[in-house]
Amino acid sequence: MAAVLVLSALVPGVADAGTAEVAPGCVRLDQWETQDVSDKEWNSWARMTNHCDRTFTVRMIWSWARDGECRILDPGTSWTEGRLGPHPSVSELRRC
Repeated sequence: MAAVLVLSALVPGVADAGTAEVAPGCVRLDQWETQDVSDKEWNSWARMTNHCDRTFTVRMIWSWARDGECRILDPGTSWTEGRLGPHPSVSELRRC
């Protein structure tokens, strides 16, 4: 059995000084955490969803964890990934 805590929802990417562009605002981000009640292990989750009218290749930039790989998101599709622990969170979505 797992408990779920929703941290934030629908957070667009933020600007970065890196070379990759920030994903457009129509690619949305949901984040949440889960905790396994039996062993108290926390997991941090993020899902990016393409609400745009065209395909984008996007990656999640995580704080406190390794960044995600580039994923192709067709209109209306999503990608979910997780990291161990309660501290990791996605700070932005970048185009690849």
